[in-house]
Amino acid sequence: MLLSGPQVLRTESRCDVVRASVRGGDMATVVLKHFRDDPVLGLDEWTGLELLGRLNLTTAPGLIAGDVATRLFVLEDLGSGPSLEDLLNGNDPRAATSGLLAVARLTGQMHARTLGVQADFDLIRHTLSPRPSRARIDNARYLLDHEDRLHRWVTATSAVEAPGTHEDLEVLARELADPGPFLALTHGDMAPGNTIFTPNGARLLDFEYCGMRHALYDCLMWLLVVPLPEELITRAELSYRIACSQACDAAQVDASWMRARAVITAARTVNLFQWIPPKALERDREWAPGFSERAALLRHLARCRAVLEPQNPVPALARTLASLESRLRERWSETPAFVWPAFQ
Repeated sequence: MLLSGPQVLRTESRCDVVRASVRGGDMATVVLKHFRDDPVLGLDEWTGLELLGRLNLTTAPGLIAGDVATRLFVLEDLGSGPSLEDLLNGNDPRAATSGLLAVARLTGQMHARTLGVQADFDLIRHTLSPRPSRARIDNARYLLDHEDRLHRWVTATSAVEAPGTHEDLEVLARELADPGPFLALTHGDMAPGNTIFTPNGARLLDFEYCGMRHALYDCLMWLLVVPLPEELITRAELSYRIACSQACDAAQVDASWMRARAVITAARTVNLFQWIPPKALERDREWAPGFSERAALLRHLARCRAVLEPQNPVPALARTLASLESRLRERWSETPAFVWPAFQ
């Protein structure tokens, strides 16, 4: 295969992404991805894409070839269709709604097909290069190792930390480390920009943070992280749950489903306070395009409170977060809520 006419699609501190024309091949173009500074993430993505290919899933670009030594792999080129972010920033609410529901269904289908494939994932990953630890173990450790960052927020806002908060964080960490029937291959970074709509349907891009972890980790995109109308959140969750339930019995049972979504939402809300320092009390900054840190923190707290209402496995932590939310709303009463252009 001879390549020519390279076109830089993205260049970051972590990786470079280039589209190139193919001479004498079965395809017109391919995408090359080179990981410079974080080979762990690069090999995680390689593993996830290879596993999807072995399962004949078209969730993501197909992996064509790769070389561990040069940290380079070659991917199927899905073209230049719009992303979900493009649709949300557009002026067609129907297109944005349909796009989100398509992504939710696609994600549920991927999880349903990858339940119980931990051994397959590990075999591919260790054949490439042994990984220090599994992604879900890293997630669980991070929650506990940086517990002091949540304490700093509580102290800085004069909020009240309820007795039992530490024990509740341990509950969350245990379920992140061992999600039981919800263990599946996850994308790990379900941002609206990491999607593309092709003539053959929705696809997910950039599996750098993929790994075998709690399936509902990917559902955080619509459950918690991305500001969306409440009705649309409900519809996306239902679309995902129907698709996932095809193979996941636990997703069909309301009690286990409600607990799973509560656990994953509470853990991610704590994570946000571990990522954003209390400096946000002094100065607001952009968290995502058009979405400030303060707005993100307030949204996470409100959504977490709503998700925990039907079933709350972490009552002490919930009281701590409620106290924190009350203090922050007193300080940030002027913070506007973000609304995507498609829904304005």
